[in-house]
Amino acid sequence: MPLLTPRGGLRRRAFLGCLCCAGAAGSARAASPGDGTPDALELGTPGMRRLGPTVWIGQIAPSLWLHTTTKKLDDGTWYPCNGLILDQAAGAVMIDTANTPAQAGTLLAWSAARGHPVTLAVATHFHTDRTGGIAALHAAGIPTLAHPLTRALAQAHAMPVPEATVFANGLSTPHPDIELFHPGAGHTRDNITVWLPRARVLHGGCLVKSTTAGDLGYLGDARVPAWPASMRRLAARYPDRARTIPGHGSIAGDPIAATFALLAKA
Repeated sequence: MPLLTPRGGLRRRAFLGCLCCAGAAGSARAASPGDGTPDALELGTPGMRRLGPTVWIGQIAPSLWLHTTTKKLDDGTWYPCNGLILDQAAGAVMIDTANTPAQAGTLLAWSAARGHPVTLAVATHFHTDRTGGIAALHAAGIPTLAHPLTRALAQAHAMPVPEATVFANGLSTPHPDIELFHPGAGHTRDNITVWLPRARVLHGGCLVKSTTAGDLGYLGDARVPAWPASMRRLAARYPDRARTIPGHGSIAGDPIAATFALLAKA
């Protein structure tokens, strides 16, 4: 069913094409000056460098950068979305593609200017806070990979369409330094996670909620009864994780524990 925004009254289903997880935020800020700064939840980590009106970047480990981009909702709320860029000798990997081609283009230009052009991208589910930058990537000749179900759902919902990569037993390794995992349904049927073994960083995407989130967010495509079991499989597969990146908001603390707590209340 449609949800209400933190400010009330506006139906969430309208946001499917632009933002998937804008539930009631546990750390809503005072009203922003309207310049793209988040006023629900927050940037992923303090001290991020602003690359453009709605694009921020911050280094969180050697060769690993967090990108946060914001999207203006119909009620005027600026809402943040997290992704990663992993520097590699053969080219950087972008994990989740921002909300728009313009935001993705800003990130591509920034990475190329550092001498680390993006050569591969991953989308962790079909909503456009994960796939919205695909047009910019494809225009630059950069493949964007996803679960086959993500491709099918993107096509069915007229979303930007990634390319499908092969999964076997829920796993795919399209790059030597990343592992893609489909633990099962939760936020969506197709949500996957990305494991970066060298940094011991797990990107949970919208399957995983921040420690500042007040609820599970947009549930229009969710499978809430299946979500706890999917989280258990995820936690069991990556017990040695040093940090977990949620789809929205702060990367501080233990987002997996926070997600279990929210599921217990749902």
